[in-house]
Amino acid sequence: MKLAGLGGLAAALLTLSACGDPLPDDEGVEPIGPEVTEPAILEMEPVEPPADEAPIQPPPTLPTDNRTSEESVRPDSDTLFY
Repeated sequence: MKLAGLGGLAAALLTLSACGDPLPDDEGVEPIGPEVTEPAILEMEPVEPPADEAPIQPPPTLPTDNRTSEESVRPDSDTLFY
């Protein structure tokens, strides 16, 4: 059992040592496609809001409901739709 483990470890070490540079050299190879350049970054000036606009008003609030709990469960009409 120990001998098989040592043999496997030795095989793994030999395999890893043989893979010093797995990628081939690109010397003398011309690129196929067009050259890719980085896009130019446009610098824009900051935009300020116009000074003559009125400030934004909050939306109006709903009126408070002053009905009692019994009145709030009573239907507004006698007609019920099924």
